[in-house]
Amino acid sequence: MSHVLPFNPKNRRAVSQVVGSVAILGIVASVGSVILFNGMESINAFTYDLSFHEASKNQLHREDIIFEHVRFVPGSDDLEIDLVNIGSVNSDISTITIVNIDNQEIIANWIDINQPIQIKENQRISLDVVDDTEIQLTGIATDTWNDDKYLNSNYKISITTVRGNFFTTVASPFNT
Repeated sequence: MSHVLPFNPKNRRAVSQVVGSVAILGIVASVGSVILFNGMESINAFTYDLSFHEASKNQLHREDIIFEHVRFVPGSDDLEIDLVNIGSVNSDISTITIVNIDNQEIIANWIDINQPIQIKENQRISLDVVDDTEIQLTGIATDTWNDDKYLNSNYKISITTVRGNFFTTVASPFNT
């Protein structure tokens, strides 16, 4: 047992708690600042990329229109569509298309409308009221929604906006 050193408290050498805490704080601060600056650089790069997107494309996703009512005018081939803009931007209706779902007959083919709808406002679109060229019914005798060929069918009505969004609904004459 001659190789064992005697316990002497004066011979102990260690790092004091204060010096250890300062060393750890320095390591954490340097690593933390590297992570912080890399994160801030990534956020700035993302913000810079977002600045290149056009406002019109951002507004594209804020456009929302619903069909409030579709009225097939009895005894004629006229059609009235009531729309409501529930989006957060003004919309402009560009075209309307109507297709008979049962036989895929195109009733109205990309009719130019060009009517604005303000935010939280209603807009009525009337088709075929003036010159009977917008809606093409090829009925047996009278060419009206009352004809048996059109009376019991469902119609897909699609509107397209100037921004390229489209909204659809399915309707039938006189709720049949």
